[in-house]
Amino acid sequence: MIKLRPRSSARFKGLLFLLGILTTISVLWYTQQLVNTLKVKSTEFVQFRIKIFEQNINNPTSDVDVNFFFNEVIQKADYPIIYTDSSGRPQSWKNIDTRIDSLTILNRQDSLLLVNTLKQIAGENKPIPIKYQNSVLGYYYYGYPPEIYKLRTLPFFIIGAGIVFILLGYFGFTYIKRSEQRSIWVGLSKETAHQLGTPLSSLSGWIELLATQPDNADEIIREMGNDLSRLNKIANRFSKIGSVPRLKPGNLSEVLNGTISYFQNRLPHLNRRITLTADIPENVTVAFNADLFEWVMENIIKNAIDSIVDEVGKIEVKVGQREKYITIDICDTGKGVPPKHKTIIFKPGFSTKKRGWGLGLSLSKRIIEEYHKGKLFLAASRPGEGSTFRIFLPR
Repeated sequence: MIKLRPRSSARFKGLLFLLGILTTISVLWYTQQLVNTLKVKSTEFVQFRIKIFEQNINNPTSDVDVNFFFNEVIQKADYPIIYTDSSGRPQSWKNIDTRIDSLTILNRQDSLLLVNTLKQIAGENKPIPIKYQNSVLGYYYYGYPPEIYKLRTLPFFIIGAGIVFILLGYFGFTYIKRSEQRSIWVGLSKETAHQLGTPLSSLSGWIELLATQPDNADEIIREMGNDLSRLNKIANRFSKIGSVPRLKPGNLSEVLNGTISYFQNRLPHLNRRITLTADIPENVTVAFNADLFEWVMENIIKNAIDSIVDEVGKIEVKVGQREKYITIDICDTGKGVPPKHKTIIFKPGFSTKKRGWGLGLSLSKRIIEEYHKGKLFLAASRPGEGSTFRIFLPR
């Protein structure tokens, strides 16, 4: 019934890890494409500037002020620039370092910095020769705008963020899973005690009654036998935890009538006038597990009894037959389910009872939907008027 699934957990963790990897790779690929595009556009723009500058140098009759062009267009660039003579010795530079950009004479340390920067940008872009009358005056080395250098470091932040995301997701999921397992096992232990408590209390009552009414021994012993049979059923139910039960064709009507009869015999001891009626056709046959299905019906009927807060109440079980499935409605005149709780009543741990463990409906839903391939849901409910739980079972 309650089955902890390591394979499902491993699949989820693997999926989470794969999602993190794919997200990181996708962002890295997009960032790299963006950087490459910006590099191409930056290079084309610089080459265009240099070409215009070179044409103006080689055209003395041009109306363009070469000095103005150099000062306003070339010198105002925001990317690293080093102009060397034809032998490769730096003559002027810009956007290398705020400390040396304004210097014309450099010490040894500054010279090493300039040379290293020259090697770096030479590896990034091929230098553009500046020619005058077929003679090379020098070379124009240039790098990329600072935004591109910043984008280069972005993948490292992305990788770091991806790793953090994966680790947080992994450890977070592991922590949540362990907490859920602890809650489930604690709840399951309490549910076991709760399941055993009813027939044990009933047996104690029958023993006391047998001592005071020996004339009714036959009837009392028969009821004690029913409680012992119930204890065996409970033991059989819990033995199925962690395994997939077999479904066998059986008489659903017989199981439903037996469960209803069990509760009808014990309702008078509740000090409330609650009537439990049934509208069940004879010999309704489906493939099901009788022990587990009884558990479902007991959970829902118990909830219906607990929901009736007035002295008088009614619970009705109705069975309908359709071509492909059987419908089972459990209707009560209890306090109903508040609208805010309708979407969470089947979640493990949720309960409105002071002594509830919040496993009854979640276990029931799992039995019906995962093991019997049916459906269990809240069909109707109004505060103060009652609720109807509906079960679909395939024929």
